[in-house]
Amino acid sequence: MRTLLLLISFFLLTVSASATNYYTVKRGDTLEKIAKKFGVSVSEIKRLNRIKGSTIYVGQKLKIPTKRNSSRKERYLIYKVKRGDSLGKIAKRFGTTVSKIKRINRIRGNTIYPGQKLKIPVKASFSKKEFRKTEKKKLFVPNGLTKVPVYKYYRVRKGDSVIKIAKKFHVSPRSIIRINKLRKPYILRPGQRLKILVGYRDVLKLNRPIQFHFPLDGRVDPTIRENGYPGIFIVSRPGAPVKAAETGIVKFAGKDSKLLKAFGNMVIIQHPKGYRTVYGNLDKVFVKPNQIVKRGEVIGTAGTSGIWGKSGLYFDISRIYQGKTYHIQPLEVLK
Repeated sequence: MRTLLLLISFFLLTVSASATNYYTVKRGDTLEKIAKKFGVSVSEIKRLNRIKGSTIYVGQKLKIPTKRNSSRKERYLIYKVKRGDSLGKIAKRFGTTVSKIKRINRIRGNTIYPGQKLKIPVKASFSKKEFRKTEKKKLFVPNGLTKVPVYKYYRVRKGDSVIKIAKKFHVSPRSIIRINKLRKPYILRPGQRLKILVGYRDVLKLNRPIQFHFPLDGRVDPTIRENGYPGIFIVSRPGAPVKAAETGIVKFAGKDSKLLKAFGNMVIIQHPKGYRTVYGNLDKVFVKPNQIVKRGEVIGTAGTSGIWGKSGLYFDISRIYQGKTYHIQPLEVLK
């Protein structure tokens, strides 16, 4: 009987221990951060550790409550990262959190790469049928944006290894191995050129030819180009609406008091195929950087320039090709 009681006591202690995690407080930690990290509430942590107030200190050991039946309520599936994926998108897709995915897969930072296999926590109710549905959903980025990989190139030096280079660029060693098709035992030679995937950038793609429209109704003043400016000046009344000449991504919006002081309030829009348009001498600006604007969308209003002494809009079109910027005569392409 005594042996049985001891066994029962041991079993209860084991269950109790399995329902609690221990965490050592690090610099920068707060109760809110720790609670969010483990998916519990601040009040639960405070109650379990008998904490009054919100003060914790570095090195302090905290008991973190866990749900005893979490293993029954949650299971895992293996997901292969696709181009255009991000941790946020994957977490939203499977009804989990970025912190959980990072903790389970021991990911530092937010970098993932196509082909990478991730262990994703899902609820027991998440069926194979639901997973197939999510696979059929193509993760298109809205408004025609696509993710394009950004690479850097590195010459191997004496003493380098895949792990050292991965740490240097803050990427996964698997990514370097996969992209450069390295084979075991992954020996590198000095002078070897490696391709490093350092991230992705947003590129706007249109399913039609690029066509620039006049951004403002008014009279074109030809003397601006004679004074050395690559663009044109469209004379109009103050406050007239200025429209995007073509669909694109806003790269700059506001006033640059140092480099572009002469242009006053200005908007710069990046378009597909390396095209860029500049809208200067604005009175009001209605857009923000990284915003996608459609052709014909109002981006601001015409102002009165102190440089040109006229009311209207300075407008310029250029194209970046092989790292060089080429200015285009706007009147040759505007419709």
